[in-house]
Amino acid sequence: MLERLTDRVSFAPGGVNIGVIWDDADGAIMVDTGLNDSAARKVLRAVEAAGRRVVAIVTTHGHADHFGGNAFVVKRTGARVFAPAWDETVLRYPMFQPLCLYAGADPPSSLRGGFLLGAPSPVDVIYEAGPLDVCGVHMQVVSLAGHSGNQMGLVVDGVFFSADVVLPERVLDRYRLPYLYSVTDHLASLSRAEAVVHSVAMPGHGPILEHVSLGIEPNRALVEDVASIVVELCLEPRMPEDLLADVLARLGGDPVDAASYYLLHPTIFAYLSHLERSGFLVHHIERGRSLWSRA
Repeated sequence: MLERLTDRVSFAPGGVNIGVIWDDADGAIMVDTGLNDSAARKVLRAVEAAGRRVVAIVTTHGHADHFGGNAFVVKRTGARVFAPAWDETVLRYPMFQPLCLYAGADPPSSLRGGFLLGAPSPVDVIYEAGPLDVCGVHMQVVSLAGHSGNQMGLVVDGVFFSADVVLPERVLDRYRLPYLYSVTDHLASLSRAEAVVHSVAMPGHGPILEHVSLGIEPNRALVEDVASIVVELCLEPRMPEDLLADVLARLGGDPVDAASYYLLHPTIFAYLSHLERSGFLVHHIERGRSLWSRA
């Protein structure tokens, strides 16, 4: 169940990779807990089989597929939960995620499934970028904001837990327009991640990487391609919803349900904000419409 990366660090591969770090006593630290109780339970069993107990959870960011098992683990073990500032709000109040995707309004039932709406998690420690001590284990925290408002990565014993700063090419090929909170921050985080000194990287999804740089170029290239398409489509004033449909048509993407669509809806706004900030687009309101066009 657990695949060893160093003497201290292992991980459980799955839909979301879950990190496990041994402390210097008989404890274990989980890095994320997966989407639900099922994923977390398997890791707990493996930890207990090794004669250890989970004493802490370090959550990399506030998306339900990464903290969905927190409540179960805390109930079983009493583990303390560490979470980044800003994102910790979603752990405490998971409804904020579908609410934000639905433009701040009361989300419909189609946005209240487990993938978007996790079980509430306690948060005991709010952490920032820089050095972090968890149960005697020294970690270096790296800001990887962009995929979420304040996503964090961790470096422990040369292992870089890189969260969702890079997604595997199979995910990029399938979803075509992965969710981003901030394109500006995401591009900066890709460069920051590339500079992190490490011997192996464990992304939140997909296979282990010898170095995170192996995943950076496909992710950066997709962002740059989408940005170019958006600028091209804004030759005439465009509404964001129409832009999203045309971008997806260009990329060959077609959301199959409400959850898929509403992850893309704010993502196109993230591109618009980035391109306005970069001087490529301007925004104005006209006749009850929000319009974007080339600067």
